[in-house]
Amino acid sequence: MNSCDLQAVLVSSDSGVVDSVSESLEKLGITAAVYRETSAAMQTLSSQKTDAFLVDRELDPELSVLTAMRHSASSRYAVAFAICSQKSSSKGAFRVADFVIDKPLASHRVNRTMNAAYGIMLKERMRYFRHSLRTEATLLDSSYRRFIAQTSNISQTGIALECVAPLMVRQVVQLQFALAGDQQKLSCKAQVIWMADNGKTGLTFTDMSNADRERLTEWIESQFLRRLHPMAPVSARARSTYATA
Repeated sequence: MNSCDLQAVLVSSDSGVVDSVSESLEKLGITAAVYRETSAAMQTLSSQKTDAFLVDRELDPELSVLTAMRHSASSRYAVAFAICSQKSSSKGAFRVADFVIDKPLASHRVNRTMNAAYGIMLKERMRYFRHSLRTEATLLDSSYRRFIAQTSNISQTGIALECVAPLMVRQVVQLQFALAGDQQKLSCKAQVIWMADNGKTGLTFTDMSNADRERLTEWIESQFLRRLHPMAPVSARARSTYATA
């Protein structure tokens, strides 16, 4: 599966809801997993990152899946939908849901809601998107010792590299490297967050100029768009802009 593909979990035993929502998600190129029991959906929270959870309140009156989602490590920033009927009521749903869809479902309302949420999902997925980056980096430790490193992948928030430098977890270093296709180097401070026995190290960016941050974000976005699911109906750039408007 493409690492850029958006994924959703739908919790409902109502065939009408499943058909309508699944069709709307498919139009946006979002892969949907349908669960007819809340317990199965709960297991997903501990096993994978999911971009959206849609919960039928008739099956889950307390919206326990959405509550658990908000406290999960992998999907707490996912977009949450509560699907409510007159019987189940939408009262209190917005405490855990970003969107509330009323039954009976009308395709145009479902599509409009999904379109509104799409940019939010895309932006969040882009935050965690890691792109391969094989380039030489210069690392300067706290004693001003200079080391040469080889980067392996990068995201908006951090970078992984291989280096023989005697680093320690939580250590802050100065990094300098260039993005593919860009001769101008980025300079930033980064903190070591994990280390492996084979010399691979993961760092999170802690200090970067606004100009370099903008260049990195634009580069990550361009790589993300190249790999985005071809069924995506609109440009991700436009969606992301809409989501932050």
